[in-house]
Amino acid sequence: MYGLALIAVIAVMGGAIAYIGDKLGTKVGKKKLSIFGLRPKHTSIIVTIVTGILISAATLGVMTAVSRDVRTALFGMKELKAAMVSLNSEVMSKTAELEASRAALENKNAEYAAVAAKVKETSEHLKQIMAELDEVTAERDRTAAALNKLQSDYVLAQRDLVKYQNDIKNLQATKKELDSRIGELTAAKTTLQKDVDRLNELTANLKNNIQIVREGTVAFRAGEVLSTSVVHGGQSHDDTVQALSDIIYKTNLYLINKLGIADKKTEVLWISRAEFDQAASLIAETNQDVIVRISTVGNTIYGEAVIGRLELFPNHLIYNKGEDIYSEVFNPVTDAQQAEETVMVFLQKVNAAAVERGILPDPIQGTVGSMSGAQLFETINKVKRQSGKFELTAVTKTDIYTAGPLQIEIRVRSVL
Repeated sequence: MYGLALIAVIAVMGGAIAYIGDKLGTKVGKKKLSIFGLRPKHTSIIVTIVTGILISAATLGVMTAVSRDVRTALFGMKELKAAMVSLNSEVMSKTAELEASRAALENKNAEYAAVAAKVKETSEHLKQIMAELDEVTAERDRTAAALNKLQSDYVLAQRDLVKYQNDIKNLQATKKELDSRIGELTAAKTTLQKDVDRLNELTANLKNNIQIVREGTVAFRAGEVLSTSVVHGGQSHDDTVQALSDIIYKTNLYLINKLGIADKKTEVLWISRAEFDQAASLIAETNQDVIVRISTVGNTIYGEAVIGRLELFPNHLIYNKGEDIYSEVFNPVTDAQQAEETVMVFLQKVNAAAVERGILPDPIQGTVGSMSGAQLFETINKVKRQSGKFELTAVTKTDIYTAGPLQIEIRVRSVL
């Protein structure tokens, strides 16, 4: 648009310059002016030419001053040509680059097509792999579930295995105990067989002397205590067996002396071997003193062997020395018989209190001790001398244990 405007301006100015030059030339020709001695016609032509030149120059000057493009066209053509050459070179370079880029683009397009084909092929392959992956994942899940089940079964199997191993150990321990028990029972069977043989021998003797037994005198009543001893518990089995053997030997010697048998080596007392072994084991296993009491199983006639049994009781301290056992206040008595009855009733109550406290009584008489006649007579006399109410108190003379016997002192005190 700018170029068209410039052409239009130049055309208008050219017409104006021609008109003005023509008018000046005409005026100069009409006035018959002469320059440099020239003819008026020639002067008119020169004026017309000069006027056209001046007007053109002024026009160009004004346009040059006003328009940058005009200045560039008039004075910067060389630079413009150089710039055009540079631009042409650059254009050619860019064109070459464009051609190279087009070639590269074609190569890239070819590569892209190849890559696209590869991508398509890879996509197809990926789809196949994804399908296989889904199948493998499903198979893995099934395998994991099966593995979890197998692990659970394995844990259960391990528990069962441990249980079975423990059961096997327990059964082996039970078998070992049963084997040991069988050995013990075999030994006990042998011992019992020996006891049976001895009993058969005794039975034969009893049958041979049945008439004598029926008419004979009872030497020992059933349940009668033959001896009472204390054995320390917690000793070795051999020491315990020796202690029990000593007690049986002394009891046998006591029976020999009581029955008046001359041969001191005679075995009068018979105790089951199984009972003896059981008693020895029980005493060896405990950590406290044990009372061993030997009593008769049944009535024993003179001439018979005494069949005894072992009774075991824990031996505890029942009374300390000087401790009161029983105390009671009585009314005054009137005569010696009443005094004796009072003392005897008191002694029975003392005996009952001691039995209730834990002292072992005699299984036949039920007593836990005895009092000398002198002490009894002295106590009765003290009771007779009381003129008013009096108190009787039974006091222990020594420390009294479960085995007894109860040794007491009876104190008589007047009550106001």
